[in-house]
Amino acid sequence: MTTLAIELNDASIAVARSDQLLATEPGCAIETADGIAFGDAARRSSRLRPRDANDRYWADLGVGPLARPLASAKSAADLAHAQLLQLWKRFGEATDEVLLAVPGSFDRAKLGLLLGIADACEMPVAGLVDAAVAACSRPYPGWDSVHVEAELHGFGLTRIGHARRDGGDEAVAEGFEIAIPTGIARLYERWARRIAAAFIAQTRFDPLSDGKTEQRLFDALPGWLEAFGGLPAATVEFDLDRATRSIRLERRDIVAEAADVYDQLADRVSAARRPGRGLAVRVGPVLAGLPGAKERFGQIAGVRVVALSAGAGALGALACASDIRSTPGQTTLIRSVAWREPADPLPALRCDELDDSVPEATHLLLRDTAHPIGERRLELRVAESGRLQIVAEGRADFALRRSETGLQLDCAEGSGVSVNASPAGTGTRLRSGDRISVANSAEEARLIAVKDDGA
Repeated sequence: MTTLAIELNDASIAVARSDQLLATEPGCAIETADGIAFGDAARRSSRLRPRDANDRYWADLGVGPLARPLASAKSAADLAHAQLLQLWKRFGEATDEVLLAVPGSFDRAKLGLLLGIADACEMPVAGLVDAAVAACSRPYPGWDSVHVEAELHGFGLTRIGHARRDGGDEAVAEGFEIAIPTGIARLYERWARRIAAAFIAQTRFDPLSDGKTEQRLFDALPGWLEAFGGLPAATVEFDLDRATRSIRLERRDIVAEAADVYDQLADRVSAARRPGRGLAVRVGPVLAGLPGAKERFGQIAGVRVVALSAGAGALGALACASDIRSTPGQTTLIRSVAWREPADPLPALRCDELDDSVPEATHLLLRDTAHPIGERRLELRVAESGRLQIVAEGRADFALRRSETGLQLDCAEGSGVSVNASPAGTGTRLRSGDRISVANSAEEARLIAVKDDGA
């Protein structure tokens, strides 16, 4: 049986078969004279004709009308269908089944729509798997674990648990959160401006002053960023009208441009670590390729970084295909798969790394009242007045609950809950000092730790 796996991360859609990565391409589309082009071909023209390009259709997957239709595509679902169909025509010959690895940001509605799109492509989908758990191949005994990856328009964090079933050990996707609502598309914009400023300062040439040179700058950007993988500085060149513009870029300047994003990610990773335990941070291949990202995670006390290889989700889906296959007509999202490689030790934690300065939260401070957080769920909702209130029964917008991994958040669908001003979802790990808000309320609740409260 021939199995094809497709990982639907719009920053790098990966296609794999027979344990080999066949191709990667971005979720980018552009209208052409012949219809719509996708992937790298679309990206290579997107700065020349930005009004004709779209790179949000996987992030915004739905049937609502596009602000600007592209050729015959009227919705994000139309664009997703057209790109998936192209991939299927390129790589699907003599394929018996397809496994789809999807990001944790895909909710029930998106998953249902995706299956409908695949069916319209006449693609024999045999299973759906959470891409993060598919990418994690080995356990790290004694360590908690999270998977962090970049998409075009968000950074996702998935908590990876360990379970036993039928005598075997499994990786389990226990919770997902959008750590930051903007992704690498925004970072590429910022890096392009930083590099353009360096060209102006060193050569008086502005590559962003013209659409053609701007496109060439964005085409070259991935290669330039890759050059900083192990170099403190690099010389980059720009050919223009028989002349070559050359500048020297310092790695620290490139990393500094992304420092605030890395810091926000580091805050969410740090919040996922339980007191007294180490945390293995599995960095997805897109994020691992960004200058300074792995190093920033490595600066967090109690953390050890594991960088994943290209196409890890797609290749992982192939490796655990027997765990993913669903009964025909009853395809469901698989969130647990068997570990595929033996356990591996990580460098031991130092004593100072286990000295946790942030205590577990004991109370929720709401206005001027501290409400104790016990073993039962503490449920809250937004009243008609817009104020947050604790409820004993009935509808709740979000709740706090204790689990084996610490205090966690539960959210009702569409409630718009944020933690520390970043969108959060069910499973988000909470610590003392975190601030919780809801989209339709001007109030904010804060988690605190109270000592010697007489409880």
